Amino acid sequence: MTALEWREFLKEYSEEVLAIDWGGTLRVHAAGGAAISDEARQRGWMGFGPASGAAIAAAENRLGRRLPPSLRAFYEVTNGWGMTGPFIFDVLPVEEIGWLKDRTGDLDGLLYRMACDIENPPRDKPRRPWRDDPDGARERAGRLERGTRVRRSVVISSWGDATVWILDPGERDHDGEWAGGRWASWDPGSLWVAESFAELIRLERASLGELRG
Repeated sequence: MTALEWREFLKEYSEEVLAIDWGGTLRVHAAGGAAISDEARQRGWMGFGPASGAAIAAAENRLGRRLPPSLRAFYEVTNGWGMTGPFIFDVLPVEEIGWLKDRTGDLDGLLYRMACDIENPPRDKPRRPWRDDPDGARERAGRLERGTRVRRSVVISSWGDATVWILDPGERDHDGEWAGGRWASWDPGSLWVAESFAELIRLERASLGELRG
């Protein structure tokens, strides 16, 4: 989405999030993990001011990659975001996104080690063979999806309800979108759900409507 499209989308998204009775209609599962600030309620806006061009450039220099178009346009509108729903509690400011391997949080470290072990299983840990996989294709696909792609990902949210948003930049540098993933301990099978950050947040908004229903 362009910056103009993001503004309209996020304005409507803010209205939807702020209209919910989070103590009744929907309950946030991780107690105290998510909150809507008084400022957000007063402004009617779950975001913040735009990220500066210098801040975006600094993040790209730190990552060694140009941000994908939809994420870059998002930061040109708001430098981060509050609650997206009951599972993801924020989108990080551009200064705080980073490679999973470089993050210092306990859960980030655990996820990185898990991805490394899936990609290259330790020899001292025997593996259970995959069912109906005579040529090993399913196992290789699983190691790619839950190992390699997670290991090389960029983290763009804090940990919510045992859930985090990650983006896969791919094997080679490019100027296109990065696939969006939601790693959740309670739903590990639905990892790579979107072809871009824009699609990831659209799906989150749609799921919010489904939960309310």
